[in-house]
Amino acid sequence: MTLRSMLAAVLLLVPAAAMAQEEKKTAVDVVQAELSICVVYYSFVRGCAIEKAEVNVASVATANADKLRKFAFQAGQTIRMDNEAMIARQKVAVEQQQKLLDGKCENMPKLDEAYGARCKQLSDDPQAILDQYLKR
Repeated sequence: MTLRSMLAAVLLLVPAAAMAQEEKKTAVDVVQAELSICVVYYSFVRGCAIEKAEVNVASVATANADKLRKFAFQAGQTIRMDNEAMIARQKVAVEQQQKLLDGKCENMPKLDEAYGARCKQLSDDPQAILDQYLKR
């Protein structure tokens, strides 16, 4: 292999490696966003469960929110997201979910329909969700 062909091969690999790295960052960013949404979702589940004196539901929701909050923070740090950006992302999720709840826990089925299944998947196996995005 000549020096010219070796250089050409290296130049082709550099953008591919950079693209792969960017794809990983994008996957982690998307998962971080989903984690943030689900932290908020489980916080609302907890609040409404407490209001209804559903202690077990509140306990599970608290555990899920705490676990996902840690993962969201780790994911944010991985992609060098600053704390303000992570907080802003959660504030947007709060605003969106508050609109569905309309201040009433009786509207919790709307929140469950919009977020429940995906947040359960994310809570059960966050790595599997990240792997889904990495395979795209």
